[in-house]
Amino acid sequence: MNALAQSKAETEILNLSKEKFRWKTEGKIDLVEDLFDDEIVFIHITGHITSKKDWISQMKSGSFVYDKIELKEHSSKIYGNTAVLVGKAKFTVNGGSVYKLVYTEVYTKKNEKWKLVNLHTTLGNF
Repeated sequence: MNALAQSKAETEILNLSKEKFRWKTEGKIDLVEDLFDDEIVFIHITGHITSKKDWISQMKSGSFVYDKIELKEHSSKIYGNTAVLVGKAKFTVNGGSVYKLVYTEVYTKKNEKWKLVNLHTTLGNF
């Protein structure tokens, strides 16, 4: 991949991640569900691992609601058909619980479409 294509793909991933945050806060769960790969591994700040089915179910049922997500910083790097994004954001969930998180998102390109295959969050200090 040449430098221009690399830069374009990295920007695409950054924008896709921001869109994912918007979809979550706007309750557009169907768009989030489409972005998540069927085999996604989501590791929460507690170390608990959630499947796509379980996470989408929690969002659809309203047992987990994203009220606000404030992006602080993020960057991405492309490795062939894989993209790794790291970032920091403040998440307000379930009516007021606030978490400052550092996160890693791993995307892979399947059928010319980026899919989120891994999401790992940890508490941040910023």
